[in-house]
Amino acid sequence: SEDQIARFADRIAYINHDIDDAMRAGILTDEMLPTATVEVLGRTHAKRIHTMVSDLVDNSTDSDSIGVSDRVFDAMALTRRFLFDEFYLGRVGAATQSAVDTILGTLLEHHASETGEKDRVAAVDYVAGMTDRFAIRAYEEVTGGPAPSLRVEVLG
Repeated sequence: SEDQIARFADRIAYINHDIDDAMRAGILTDEMLPTATVEVLGRTHAKRIHTMVSDLVDNSTDSDSIGVSDRVFDAMALTRRFLFDEFYLGRVGAATQSAVDTILGTLLEHHASETGEKDRVAAVDYVAGMTDRFAIRAYEEVTGGPAPSLRVEVLG
């Protein structure tokens, strides 16, 4: 479906943009990337895009569902976890981490309860795609109160 294609396109774009942004900021080098990222997806931006898009097309052609191979899916998931642990949570203080946990946890719980168990993945995708400002506004609408402060204290 178009939704599935859009979700994969977003994941492919986010992984690559996040890697590129971290490299431009000087906080990530090729050597720091997980082995599976480099070996399965590729070392360069162009190679990673080519690998993921080609794999998506190959695995979706003549299939009832849209998706990538297990090998590429696992490498994408590992890369996302690596980026999240090392460059998102690893570079902000405990107060910011706590605020993010509260906001996202509340939104996930709210949207999962609205959509029901069968659409839990859709709820996660919806919340994951929110910008910071949108998530804060959504949290305030859901709870009727102010969101915890997201004053970002970037660590070394």
